[in-house]
This record gives sequence, structure tokens and C-alpha cells, in this order.
Amino acid sequence: MAKYPDTIDRITKARLRLSTFGSIMSIALTMFFIGTLTFFAYFSTHYIRNLSQNIELEVLFYGDVKEADINALEQQLKLKPYITSSRVSSKEENTAIAKKIVGYNYTEIIPNNNPINASIMLSVAPDYANTDSIANIKKELKRNELVQDVDSPDIIVKSLSDNFRKIQWIILGICAVFMIISMLLIANCIRLNIYAQRFNIKSMLLVGATPRFVRRPFVMKGFVQGVWGGVIAVILVALALYFGHQAIPDLVDFSLMVPIAIILGAILLFSILFSIIISSMSVNRYIRINDERLYL
Repeated sequence: MAKYPDTIDRITKARLRLSTFGSIMSIALTMFFIGTLTFFAYFSTHYIRNLSQNIELEVLFYGDVKEADINALEQQLKLKPYITSSRVSSKEENTAIAKKIVGYNYTEIIPNNNPINASIMLSVAPDYANTDSIANIKKELKRNELVQDVDSPDIIVKSLSDNFRKIQWIILGICAVFMIISMLLIANCIRLNIYAQRFNIKSMLLVGATPRFVRRPFVMKGFVQGVWGGVIAVILVALALYFGHQAIPDLVDFSLMVPIAIILGAILLFSILFSIIISSMSVNRYIRINDERLYL
């Protein structure tokens, strides 16, 4: 008969260790899920933003405009807020492109009157990559007496303009919904662990322990579980990023190491803070609860 208390004690300790392990893994998997969604939202938005940076306007000039004047105008356009980069495409380059498109050397037919001139290629800033802004930019450029016309990929611009914000809001909305669900799962898991010890909490209060003294071990346990859960989640997210970069290097861009490090650090910090806050709130509930409700 003397062995029963030891056996019960071992079983209780094993259950507590299993419960703690379950809490840590729940936190880790939830933080991994939240981290994965966060990176998906970030990289998707960055990828779409990069697509908008590939929009180029081609400023076309009259045939008698000198290349020195074109270079001077290009230097002026570099200073515009809606331009991220610019380059001059020489008359020879444009002529070579025209020959490929036409399929034969048209300059042999009109050797002394080549209608092709140099042009300026302008990359538009992402904030201006929409139909209204592009139209305003083209109007401004056409006011220059040297400019014959401004060519732009109107179909691509319209598609990005119409869908960019929608895609952003859809991605952020999906991430927000799943993050809320994930946080509720963590909170429920921590509450269940503290619920199992509600009688111990009430016993400590009955023998004179202060609420702060009762709260401290549960908050420390939440802190430790948050640290372990956050570290495991960061490792899993880092592995997911590595394999994601191997599979889709254009989407998972490792050149953005500073934002990646900040998000990973935020996952760890959020895991710790959230576990501490939920642990503290759950303990406070059973510190203030009536004795009759302990059995509910």
C-alpha cells in the first residue's frame, strides 16, 4: 500500500510534463503558422510591388532631335519623384530592334531618312504604377516640344492597378483570420492547463498567499513555454523559408535579410508576450473566482 502515493506522484508528474510539452508544441505550431502567413503576406506584397517596378515608359522623340538634348532631358527626368531609374536607348539600339521587328533592313530602302531616333526608357515608381498616374505622367512628358510620343504598357498597368490593392487586402484578410484562430487556440490551451490547477490556486490563497505570489509561478511558466515555443517556431519558419527559396526563389527573396530577421524576432517576442499575458489573465480569473464556481 505504501507504493501507491509514489505511483500517483509519478503519474501526476508525467501528466504535468506531458501537459507542458503539449502547451509548448501548441505555441510552437501556432507561431509557425502565424509566421508562415506573415511571410507569405510580406513576400507576396513585395513580389507584386516588384512587378509594378518593371513598368517602363518609352519617351519617343522627333527624328531631328539631337542626342545631346535627349541626354540632357534624361538627366532632368531622373530627378522626378515618379521615376525610379532611367536610361537612354540610342538610335543604333532602336534601329536594331526595329529591324528585328520588321524582319529586314528597312534602312536600305530609306538610307538617308531613318525615322528611328534615340529614346528614353523610364521605370515608374510603384506608387505611381496606376492608370491615372501614368496618364498624368504621359501628359507632362508630352508637353515638352522635343517629345513626339510616350509609349506605355497600358494593359499591364491597368491589370496591376485594378488588382494590386485587391490582392493585398485578400492576402491580409486571410492572414488576419487565421492568426486570430491560431491565437485563440493558444489561449485555450494555456487556460486549460491553468484550469487543471485551479484548486491549487485557491488553496494557496486560503493559506495566506498574496495574488502576486500565486501569479508569479504561472507567469514564469508561461514565459518559459513562450520562449521554447517561439524558438521552435523560429527554427521551423527558417526551414520553411529555406525550402521555399529553393522552390520559388523569385517569391522568397533572401536579399531581404533585415526584414526577415525582424519578422523572426517579432515571432519570438510575440510568442513570449502572448503566453505571459494569457497566463496572467487566466490565473487572475481563478484568483477572483467564487468558491462555488470552481466546480463548473
